[in-house]
Amino acid sequence: MSNNQVEHTREPCPHRIIDDVGGAFAMGAIGGSIWHFFKGARNSPKGGRFLGAIDAVKIRAPSLGSSFAVWGGLFSTFDCALVG
Repeated sequence: MSNNQVEHTREPCPHRIIDDVGGAFAMGAIGGSIWHFFKGARNSPKGGRFLGAIDAVKIRAPSLGSSFAVWGGLFSTFDCALVG
């Protein structure tokens, strides 16, 4: 057996990049929602903790999801370019 075997269980490279970007965005958005919900609730005044938590999620979670998507896309692009 040679070490130059191609992995056939994953999608081809153009589709792999799109799949990885979507998965990374979802992971970042879900994790960011949980993180910013609790952070927003902790930093809000006593009477409006739930609304403050929801506002924090609306403002910050998409940004974190986008950052994860960019990282996932770059990683997958370099993986396809270097490994194949």
